[in-house]
Amino acid sequence: MKAKFVDTGARRYVVGNVTQFDQKNEMFCRPFWDEEMLDLGKKFYMTEVPPKDKPGYRLKDQAVVNAAWHLENTFAQGVAGGRMGMYAWEWDKIFEYPLVPPGLKIDIDDPIEVTKDIKKTATFFGASLVGICKLDRSWVYSSAFPLRDLKSVPNALPDGYKYVIAIAVEMDYKAIGCSSTSPASAATGLGYSKMAFIAGLTAHYIRGLGYRAIACGNDTACSIPIAIDAGLGELARNGLLITPDYGPRVRLAKVITDLPLVPDRPIEFGVWNFCLKCEKCAVNCPSQSIAYGEPTDKANNRSNREGVLRWPINAEKCLMFWAANGTDCANCIRTCPFNKPAGRLHDFVRWAIRNTPRLNTLFLWADDLFGYGKQMKADGFWTE
Repeated sequence: MKAKFVDTGARRYVVGNVTQFDQKNEMFCRPFWDEEMLDLGKKFYMTEVPPKDKPGYRLKDQAVVNAAWHLENTFAQGVAGGRMGMYAWEWDKIFEYPLVPPGLKIDIDDPIEVTKDIKKTATFFGASLVGICKLDRSWVYSSAFPLRDLKSVPNALPDGYKYVIAIAVEMDYKAIGCSSTSPASAATGLGYSKMAFIAGLTAHYIRGLGYRAIACGNDTACSIPIAIDAGLGELARNGLLITPDYGPRVRLAKVITDLPLVPDRPIEFGVWNFCLKCEKCAVNCPSQSIAYGEPTDKANNRSNREGVLRWPINAEKCLMFWAANGTDCANCIRTCPFNKPAGRLHDFVRWAIRNTPRLNTLFLWADDLFGYGKQMKADGFWTE
């Protein structure tokens, strides 16, 4: 679906004084230092979760979740601070073939051609979507909080890093449809492992061209505003990025680099107006962590950034449900009307949402009529 180009990316949501966000206030970090969240941390991170004799919660379901996360957890740890393995800021050469003489650097006679090569390479490595933007340092964390060390560390990027390659990785439609059971968690984990693989290899490709590159998952900088700046999508009520092709059913990584590139333009395709009408993600959120009604620039708690007009997510309540559920939740992705596989009918509706927003109420009615967003049977993940 074609989207409309706009001049302003993530800053179109900024209505106040926005400062860099301290990563220690991110919800997955707070249970390790915030006294009010310590009990939640014990329940979420330190409590064994025995299998249940229930579809989506059996041992094989738990095993596929852990397997899907394996590359991320072992060789990247983007959710634990990054800066190692696939997300190392610099890589030591272990073995290369063909062996390239050191010190070579590509000539940037045509940044457009180099940008095409970067997108081709990232797509070849497995990216579903790739966009380029200039680095807005407001989206870089003021301090990092690696969970390996449980203390804040400086997060100042070296000078010269001016561009970001935003990468989106599609998650499996049917597995996400099983949320809030383990097949959806496995789709999430696999997305994170693919993020590390794709971003890490793309960064190493850039290093092979003689330039610097930092591959990141959830670490170093906020992925959603960067992806918006890079033209991959819009912000939605569920607090996620909505893409034209996959809706919110993506995971986001990025590569920050000093390689001169040509930025993409931000886009709009009707998401904001649609979210004003639609509250399906809020209705179907088990923890009621998603806001109803109009957007606001007010924060729920310290895990929200001030000065941004959006529907702030109450991540405290969300993580409490995850801990009680024994696995994570993607109901806000599963039930989003933009979460549809490609097809003529779905593509037409996406086009109509962009061009005829007065029909959004009709599209919501049809979405319910055809039963989209209903939970799929977890056992079906294993049999289809």
